[in-house]
Amino acid sequence: MDFEFRAVIARPLADVFAFFRDLDQHAGQEGSVVPVYDKVTPGPTGVGTRYREVIRLLPGLTAEMWSEITAYEPERRLAYRFSGMGMDGLLDYEFEATGEGTLIVQRQSLHPRGLLNLLNPLIKPAFSRAAGNRLEGIKHLLESKT
Repeated sequence: MDFEFRAVIARPLADVFAFFRDLDQHAGQEGSVVPVYDKVTPGPTGVGTRYREVIRLLPGLTAEMWSEITAYEPERRLAYRFSGMGMDGLLDYEFEATGEGTLIVQRQSLHPRGLLNLLNPLIKPAFSRAAGNRLEGIKHLLESKT
């Protein structure tokens, strides 16, 4: 399953990229769309940096995801591979300065494993809605800090 989302955030490119680069520092804060996002490798963020994320699926139901940065180009691109909940995937953000702020293009692929493949017709719309809402939530959060 492949997805693409776009958003223009009315903030400078450097601010938007820094937020995505340092997402672990914003997790759990009021208004954050990410309740738990732990950086598990020491040092500066770059290719090879790994994260543990706890995703809220439903009230009282969470799942754990693991990710690793696979591409890191400051203020241009940030890409990950991730796994958890019986799925693997890729997530790629591209950043571009525009007259209105920063354009983010989020491309994502999701590959359910095993029996989850049977649920593809249900997973695709639910995941699409959740991923789109997450990007819109980040847009709202960043624009409210102006």
